Amino acid sequence: MTRLPSQAAKWDYETDVVVVGFGGAGASAAIEASDQGAEVMVFDRFAGGGATALSGGIMYFGGGTELQKEAGFDDTPDNMYRYVRNEVGDAVSDDAIRAFCERSNENYEWIKSFGVPFPFRFEPIKTSYPSAETTLCYTGNETSPPNDTLARPAPRGHRAFGKGLTGSVIFDGLRKAVEERPIEVFPYASCTDLIHDESGNVLGIEVSLIRSRTLQALSKLLSLCGSNLGAISAKTVHACRDLLKKIEGSGKKVRVRAKGGVILAMGGFIFDTGETKTHIPQCEKTLRLGTIADDGRALTLGKKVGAGLRKMDRSAIWIFFNPPRAFLHGALIDRQGKRICNEELYGATVAMHMVESHNRKGVLVIDHKIWQKIRQQMKTTKGAHFQVLTGFINLFSNRAKANSLRELERHCAMPEGSLQQAVKKYNEGVDAGEDEKGKNASLLEKIAHPPFYAINCDIGEARFMMPSMSLGGLAVDGLTAQVLKENGEPINGLYAAGRSAAGISSHSYVTGLSIADGIFAGRNAGKSTALAAKGGQDVPVDLAGERSVA
Repeated sequence: MTRLPSQAAKWDYETDVVVVGFGGAGASAAIEASDQGAEVMVFDRFAGGGATALSGGIMYFGGGTELQKEAGFDDTPDNMYRYVRNEVGDAVSDDAIRAFCERSNENYEWIKSFGVPFPFRFEPIKTSYPSAETTLCYTGNETSPPNDTLARPAPRGHRAFGKGLTGSVIFDGLRKAVEERPIEVFPYASCTDLIHDESGNVLGIEVSLIRSRTLQALSKLLSLCGSNLGAISAKTVHACRDLLKKIEGSGKKVRVRAKGGVILAMGGFIFDTGETKTHIPQCEKTLRLGTIADDGRALTLGKKVGAGLRKMDRSAIWIFFNPPRAFLHGALIDRQGKRICNEELYGATVAMHMVESHNRKGVLVIDHKIWQKIRQQMKTTKGAHFQVLTGFINLFSNRAKANSLRELERHCAMPEGSLQQAVKKYNEGVDAGEDEKGKNASLLEKIAHPPFYAINCDIGEARFMMPSMSLGGLAVDGLTAQVLKENGEPINGLYAAGRSAAGISSHSYVTGLSIADGIFAGRNAGKSTALAAKGGQDVPVDLAGERSVA
């Protein structure tokens, strides 16, 4: 990197591309920009990894990956597009959705080329999180109506191989790829401002560099404390943030010029309790998923230069009943006695139905026969510790019990006769072999054997874990990742990817879509800024990094 003499310019450093945030999206952007021939500097508030490193390690890839083919699925980019288009709604343009699907297999091979392992291990039965042996699984609503008629169902959850949550495996591969390239990474570097000219063109950033090893160690400790304990305690978040603000305020302020552009990949805003309360109040009492750096700073920086925001009211909240799978025999009914949705839908989709139409409240109703089946399955179900714990809590603690549906109705404070009528209608569907909400016939079982149970699924009130994250962010062009103003005009020099941007997964969410989108959008941003640094006059460069001859 070129250091400019202080008397010659106001910049302390100058480079082609500046990436703010060193998680999955930021690392992808840095690698792509470097492979396109650009000089790259990366700044991270902590030591890198972001929410990607803490994730379950599942990425939503399809269109005919080697794992899909080995499992016997004939998925194509067009088939994937028909499903994804219906799932993600108007989060981004149709062209961006199609590009996401068309490049999906390439992005799978790209991440695999960095040493991220994917030995073939297919799990055909969908659960909230697959077993440690699994590398391919269903993670969305591919097999449920209307998706099963719009596109051929295919598993697209590609899980990095390893024990437990394997997001760290993904980031280790990305980090190693960054280290193998001439990319300079600055840890414990907090971006405090965007520098722009009178026309609003973003020229670079101001950043506070923490050089003291002691303060770096303290910053790391506060990050761990704020991300873990802060997931359930707003007071912890505020306390850690206040201390971090003092530490970061004591750092050395430097200005960095970005000739091609600045890429914001700083995470979402689920750890900003104020923004959460304003935009996604349904998440206030849930378990925050991410890191303390998901504090909405990218949004604050973007708004200063006129950036628009999109999908700020959207969130992902996970309500998973299974494993054991027998929980899916129950009927999910709101506090007014109305059936909510197909119980086998993806957990965030279930929560979306509850938030949009059922006042965030509902109970899963089962009878004693189903209860016994669940208990029996718990003896043989192999799941993660949180899955086993959730099943145990719902079976024995987080529920009401009554000898009749009428009595259970009173326990749940439902209108008289409403629960009885809802269960009657549900049982009629079971007898007919066709559920009104489209639940698979193999999961239909009458609720008729007392005692009856109502498992509490109220968002923010139930006793089992309901992780959540923000989905909205800076408005961007879905193909270039360039940040847009409220009126749709691009902001020169500014790009965003990952949870900082409103991207592929910003309307609705299924497991793996966020990391896959971070890779897709990150690479788009890296390519866009690298070409901008060259004045946009270079020969075309594809996303595999190969130069094509014009």
